[in-house]
Amino acid sequence: MTLPENRPFRFGVNLVTPAPRRAWAEKSRKVEDLGFDVLGVPDHLGAPAPFPALVAAAEATERIRVTTFVLNAAFHNPVLLAREVATADLLTDGRLEVGLAAGSIRQGTGSDGVPFPSAGERVGLLEHTVKELRALMVNPEHAPQPVRPGGPPLLVAGNGDRVLRLAAEHA
Repeated sequence: MTLPENRPFRFGVNLVTPAPRRAWAEKSRKVEDLGFDVLGVPDHLGAPAPFPALVAAAEATERIRVTTFVLNAAFHNPVLLAREVATADLLTDGRLEVGLAAGSIRQGTGSDGVPFPSAGERVGLLEHTVKELRALMVNPEHAPQPVRPGGPPLLVAGNGDRVLRLAAEHA
């Protein structure tokens, strides 16, 4: 079965429970053995940190793509995020995909120390992060360089007119 533009329909799963290296590798291999195409790690407090978890999953597997599904743009400085993305892309041999969103889930009750801007501010941060990340990924001076020119595929998640326009602009 294919979707428009000859893109195959894919199945993915998010792993959200932290585990020691050996157990994480076993889970990752099981995801691949079950036939999934994409293994994701969300960006939620209490879940594993996405980039090291995805690098470990890629190391334990052979074909599945690994993705941040999805990063909360409000948690990440775009320049530092570009470094993380390019490094993870290199360490996964180009199997990384990056999902970004404005963040809609309040992580805690305020005791976590993570600011929770208004919805409009979060969408603004997402717009800024997407544009900056894209610019850095195509900049030949940026180091490290990702595996693919332009960087890994980018998924923009969310709802509302501003987010949909942003996704269309970068599709």
